[in-house]
Amino acid sequence: MEHEDQQVEQIKQFMREYGIWIGAGVVIGLGSLFAWRAYDASQIEAQQQRTAAYEQISQQVQQGDEEALAQAEDVLSQLDESSQAALAHLQLARQAVDADDLSSAADHLYSAQQKAGSSVVSGLATTRLARVQLALGEYDAALQSLQQSLPQSFTAQVEEIRGDVYLAQGNPEQARAAYQAAVDLGGAQSSPGLQFKFENLAGEL
Repeated sequence: MEHEDQQVEQIKQFMREYGIWIGAGVVIGLGSLFAWRAYDASQIEAQQQRTAAYEQISQQVQQGDEEALAQAEDVLSQLDESSQAALAHLQLARQAVDADDLSSAADHLYSAQQKAGSSVVSGLATTRLARVQLALGEYDAALQSLQQSLPQSFTAQVEEIRGDVYLAQGNPEQARAAYQAAVDLGGAQSSPGLQFKFENLAGEL
């Protein structure tokens, strides 16, 4: 009994000395838990808002009229730097190309490139940007865009576009070498015109 009484007394003494800190630790722990849950909830809400904004942009792009596109541009600011922003820029770029507004398309593709949340989106934005820059006659800019590090699945496409740029610059030998690289990488399977461009150019040299 005496031993048990001593243990009880030691526990009481411990609680008198450290009880306040234990209580504070519990309070802090609970506070951190609630703060974490609140942060998690705010993140979910923000994600839902971005998703809704992206869906709204998609619908407005499909409508295609100027008023809807203007509204889509306004909604775009709600996406901040999210991955949905990059996808929205890709959609708006395609619409701009259809409207023959290549400068706006280039701006949207550059934004998509900067905000891309995945290497695939980055590859799409970069190769499309290079094609638009080629169409604008911005050959050096197009070649610079193609210097970006992209997934291997885009390599053949990059070489084909590089060949198109070289050909537009009046450098058929460099164009043929780029087309050859694209063909060797299997690019003709996804781009039937590549084989024709390569063979046509090979016959001229």
